[in-house]
Amino acid sequence: MGNRAKVIETITARLSMPRLQISAILALTALSAFIVSAVLLRLNVTEMALRYPVAVIAGYVVFLLLLRVWIYLNTEETLGTADLDGSGDLTLAALDAIDDIGVGGSSASGTFGGGGDFAGAGAGGDWGDAKAVVPVPVGFSSGGGSSSLSSGSGSGGGLGSFDFDLDEGLALLLVAVVLIIAFSAIIYVVWIAPILFAELLVDAAVVGSLYRPVKNIERSHWLLTALKKTGIPALVVLILFAIAGFIMQAAVPEAVTIGEFFNAVLG
Repeated sequence: MGNRAKVIETITARLSMPRLQISAILALTALSAFIVSAVLLRLNVTEMALRYPVAVIAGYVVFLLLLRVWIYLNTEETLGTADLDGSGDLTLAALDAIDDIGVGGSSASGTFGGGGDFAGAGAGGDWGDAKAVVPVPVGFSSGGGSSSLSSGSGSGGGLGSFDFDLDEGLALLLVAVVLIIAFSAIIYVVWIAPILFAELLVDAAVVGSLYRPVKNIERSHWLLTALKKTGIPALVVLILFAIAGFIMQAAVPEAVTIGEFFNAVLG
C-alpha cells in the first residue's frame, strides 16, 4: 500500500459522520439550485429544459465552494504548507501532536452537522414554488401520433417553442424514472463521502500531523480531486433534469415548474 493510500485510510477511519456532513452540503446545494431556478423564473425563463440545467450548474458551483469551506473548517494548519524537496517530490511537514488537525470531530466541523433533509429533493425537488410570469405556450400540435419540432421564439429563455405530442401518463412515468436515476447519482456521492473527504484533505496538504513522515506522496489539486469524484454524477443530474424539463413541458405546456406539472397530471 502506497503512502497516499495509507494516509487516506488513516483519515477515513478518523472522520466523524462524513455521510451526514455531505448530506448537509448537498442540502445546501439543492437550496442554492432552487433559489437560482426561482430567480430565473422571475426573469421570465419559463422553459424548464433550460432553467433546471442552469440551476444544477449553479448548485454544483456552490457544492464545490462548500467543499472548500469544509476543508478550511476541518484543519487548523495553514493550507498549502507542502514543500518541494530537491527531487521535486512533495513532502508534508510532520507536526508534534496527532490531534492538531480536527478531521470531522472539531467544533468547527459541526457546522455541517444536523443532517439536511435530502429526501426527494435531489438537485431540484419542486424548484418553482415562486409564482412568476404567465408562461409562453409551448405550441403543441393537435394532430395524431406524429411528432415534430417547429422553430419559433418565446419571451422566456430563448429555446424556441416545441411542437411535440406526449401522453401525460407516459410523461409522468418518464419523469419518475429520470428523478429516481438522478437521486441515485446523489446517493452515490453520499456513499463515497468518507473517501472523498479524505482525499480532499490529502490534496489540500493538511494531513502532516496524521501520518509522519509523509514523503513522495501522490497529490493533486483538491479541486481536481473533487471534480474527478463528483463531476460525472453532477453531469448525469444535469442531463437528466434537462430531459425531465423537456418531457414535462412537452406533456403540459402550461406548466413552468415541476410542481405545476405534477398538479396538472395528478390533479
